[in-house]
Amino acid sequence: AIGACMNGPATSVSSANIQTKLKAYATSGNVDSTAHIKDDPVYIFSGTNDRVVIPGVVKINEQIYTPLSANIKTNYGLTANHGFPTDNFGAQCSVLSSANYINNCNYNLAYDMLNHLLGGNLVKPPSGSSIPLNGQFMIFDQAAFMNPPAARSDAKATDVFSLWSNWMQATMALYNPLNYFPTLGTGSVTLPSITLPDLSLPGLSLPGMGGSSASSSAGSGFDKQGYVYFPAACTQGKKCPIHVALHGCKQGKSFVGDVFAKKAGYLEVAELNDIIVLFPQILQSSLNPQNPNGCFDWWGYGSTNYANKLGPQMIGVKKMIDTVRGINTASVAKK
Repeated sequence: AIGACMNGPATSVSSANIQTKLKAYATSGNVDSTAHIKDDPVYIFSGTNDRVVIPGVVKINEQIYTPLSANIKTNYGLTANHGFPTDNFGAQCSVLSSANYINNCNYNLAYDMLNHLLGGNLVKPPSGSSIPLNGQFMIFDQAAFMNPPAARSDAKATDVFSLWSNWMQATMALYNPLNYFPTLGTGSVTLPSITLPDLSLPGLSLPGMGGSSASSSAGSGFDKQGYVYFPAACTQGKKCPIHVALHGCKQGKSFVGDVFAKKAGYLEVAELNDIIVLFPQILQSSLNPQNPNGCFDWWGYGSTNYANKLGPQMIGVKKMIDTVRGINTASVAKK
């Protein structure tokens, strides 16, 4: 993890070897056919001042995705250090900010990235203005989201709603007690609110909500809770796209709380464009697995299958996506 993939030289990382690995995964069924990548949007960013993961290594992604005919947008011009650029929060753009790895570069990377990934016609949050977040920023039990209620093919809309509403009350909590959750357009689900700063949750049995001393799934490295943002329209009957925002090393809840989720710029873009944003969380841990910086598994600390769909974190995040889709679909069905 601290060798060529971060420090280079870029010539020591072979895109041809990665292509060969991808083909082998596809042949075995451990990834879907790479033919599906054709015309799919891919966004590649690296700051000119990044000395943690050098730009030359990041640019190898172009060599990987170009032969697959992806729709690639690159962004290599910002004088950013190793961090997530925003237009209103964080350290100076060129500074390595160990506090949260977010840099104020007067640039909305969250918008530029999501705009490319979702078709190019998103509404951009005006720089320097405050966007009302009328949706719901929620904290949830990640283990529960990886084991959601079983779907029934014969269920009617009212049954689907009842199934999800009862389950939600046991697995989710409002993060902002000043707001309410429109509850799939009916107002009939009552979710508890988190009382800051101690995160006490009367009436809600989410394990360990007050701390992050142990993982909800020891072998896979997930923290006990994750975050999700439902824009207002997505709680009131509109089917919305889902974006998964994976935090970087030392950016998870066990290091920075909700700072990455709330300050990287995702929520404002999401609210203006009706995009649900899921923020899975990985726990800092010294043993089982050995992951002291709280990184998602990009080098194999938890499984040799870390880079394919048999990987525990891949499986877990996919299940969370399915759960969020189920909640949103229940909203649409009820409407």
